Amino acid sequence: MNRSVTANQKDKRGTAAAMHETAEALERSEAILHESAEDSPDAETRRRLHRLGDEVTRQAMDIERRADLLPPPDSQDR
Repeated sequence: MNRSVTANQKDKRGTAAAMHETAEALERSEAILHESAEDSPDAETRRRLHRLGDEVTRQAMDIERRADLLPPPDSQDR
């Protein structure tokens, strides 16, 4: 029974790591969206790209928050 819990905790840590990586990738995408917005000659396109970049940031932050709720790495499992 204890082994099952340990495996489950390892799965959650792996999930947390994948979620953090996803959030980092979204943050890189957000930066590209804002850069593209600044490079656009069209005001409406700039506005839409900035708004999309802001939404991507919100999603990345939400993923980070949820990942942080999963169990942290346990030094015994290393």
